[in-house]
Amino acid sequence: MPKKTPLTPRLKDALEESRLAFIEKFGREPGPDDPILFDPDADTPQPMDEDVLTKMMVNAFRQAGLPEELIYAFEKTGYIVTKENQHLIPVEGLFAHNAAVAEYRRQHKKGPKGG
Repeated sequence: MPKKTPLTPRLKDALEESRLAFIEKFGREPGPDDPILFDPDADTPQPMDEDVLTKMMVNAFRQAGLPEELIYAFEKTGYIVTKENQHLIPVEGLFAHNAAVAEYRRQHKKGPKGG
């Protein structure tokens, strides 16, 4: 049985916005095989281009004030690691993420706490 994770109010709102945008664009409710994050320029429901989605996420992370070393690690590995989600990430993903953070800090001569 799939694990259920409670949604925050912000995430619920974002998903509802996506659902309404889907209905406006395609004239129907999204189905189980439709992408949640869809290409708004496509004539049929298509997943958003991964590079476009990554750029959007990086912009959101910067606006939220996420440390640059974590953004760098996300761009290299696809992971944002937190205390709350680290148990869900494969060990090799954690190693890659931590290595990317360390690499950023070496390149920018930042210590473990960012300064």
